[in-house]
Amino acid sequence: MMHVLVPIHDISDVECAAKHVIERYRDQKVVLFLVNVQLPISRFVTRYVSRAQLDEFHRESGMQVLQPLIEKLDAAGISHQERILVGHKAETIAQFAREHYCDLIMVPRHKGMLESLGLGSIGSQLQQLIGTGGRCEVSEVY
Repeated sequence: MMHVLVPIHDISDVECAAKHVIERYRDQKVVLFLVNVQLPISRFVTRYVSRAQLDEFHRESGMQVLQPLIEKLDAAGISHQERILVGHKAETIAQFAREHYCDLIMVPRHKGMLESLGLGSIGSQLQQLIGTGGRCEVSEVY
């Protein structure tokens, strides 16, 4: 069975991601991972906030982003697993893909502010981290 990873960075990704995932996998059995990567909190802040509070903050923030997509996939009858991860986006997504034997990572085609400044899209960063000869394909589709 194919393992597909769909990282959702913010709420603006949901509509396009839902459209592509539903069109592509409505009639196909896949293991579908919905992932939101939260940036780490400053060490200064972590001195004053408990680990449990930080974990809850990341979970709530990530689920706020994923929930609209979860609802659309549930309505379409597409099973999925959701994960909230903490780290730097491309590195964290690549590590998750390796650990879960993902065959495909579907990422947004658009560029954010930092990517527009020449740092490269998440897709291009993932291509560099995963490599072209790897088991996992990176597809900029939505």
